[in-house]
Amino acid sequence: MTKLDARRRCALRWKHALVPNALRNVQDVRKMTNGFIIRRSDDMRAEIISPTHRFVVDLIARECSCNRWTLTGMPCSHATALIQEIRGLDIVEFIDPCYYTEAYLATYELRVNPLMDRQLWEHVELGYTVLPPMSRRPRGRPKTKRIKDPNEAKRTKRMHKCSRCENWSHHKSSCKESLQAIEAQGTQALPKQPRKQQPKRRANNKKTISTPGTVEGSQPHVKGGNQSVVGVSSQVKWADGKKYENKFIDTLKKYG
Repeated sequence: MTKLDARRRCALRWKHALVPNALRNVQDVRKMTNGFIIRRSDDMRAEIISPTHRFVVDLIARECSCNRWTLTGMPCSHATALIQEIRGLDIVEFIDPCYYTEAYLATYELRVNPLMDRQLWEHVELGYTVLPPMSRRPRGRPKTKRIKDPNEAKRTKRMHKCSRCENWSHHKSSCKESLQAIEAQGTQALPKQPRKQQPKRRANNKKTISTPGTVEGSQPHVKGGNQSVVGVSSQVKWADGKKYENKFIDTLKKYG
C-alpha cells in the first residue's frame, strides 16, 4: 500500500514523456551511433554498416536484423542512427508505450484500502466450519533442511591462518609451502623444541625402622662395628609388632 503510493507520487514529479530509465537508455544509445555508414533504400528503410557487421532497419515494421528492438521495445543503435538521419522524426515516437510516464501512472493508479483493527471487524456467522484441506503424507523421508530464499545472505566460512607460512585458508598440518619459499618471504619457520622429559617418580614402598634413640627414617648403626644394619625390604610384611621387634634384636646379636 505505501509502496504504491510512493511510486505514484514519485511519477507525478517527472516532466518528460519517458520514464527516467528509458530516457537514460536513449541518451546512451545515441553515443553509440558514431562511425555508422547509412545506405538508404527509401525514406523508412536503410542498410546500416558498423565497423564489424551489417544490419537492415525497417522503421515501418519497427524491426532491426539485430532483433534488439523487437525484444526490448527500445530502438537499437542502428535504428537510432537512421532516425537521426531522417529530418522530422523523433525517437520517442518509435519507443514502446510501456516506457511512457502515462503508462507508469496508470499502473499505480489503483489504491489499496486501509484496514482497521481486527477487534473492530464485523463478526459474521457462516453456519459451517471451514476445515483445512485433506492432506496425505508423501512417501519418503521428510525433509529437515529449510528452503532458503534466493536473496538470503550466505554464511561466510571462517578463514584459518597457517602458523608456518603465515598464509590463510589452511592449517599448519596441511601446509605445502617449501622452506625456501618461506625464507624468501622473510618468515622462516623455526622447528618446535621438544619438551623436556621429567624423570618419573617412583613410589617409595620401603618401610623405615624406628628404634629408641634413633630418628625415624634413618639407618641405625651397631656399636663396636663398622657395618650398618639395612632396613627391612618392603616386600616383607609383619603381622605382629612383637615379631618385628624380636627379629631386629636377633639381627643385632648376630652382628654384635
